[in-house]
Amino acid sequence: MAFHRRALILDANILIRAVLGPRVRNLIVENMGRVQFFTPVQCIDDA
Repeated sequence: MAFHRRALILDANILIRAVLGPRVRNLIVENMGRVQFFTPVQCIDDA
């Protein structure tokens, strides 16, 4: 049986929310084992 991981792209707004508040950060940490997170360099620069 193949296991397919999900992927999400995080934009600058989500990155800022993850840094400033616990809600988004906790969602990311809780799902790190099931979801691959990606962020374009431009979003990191914007954040």
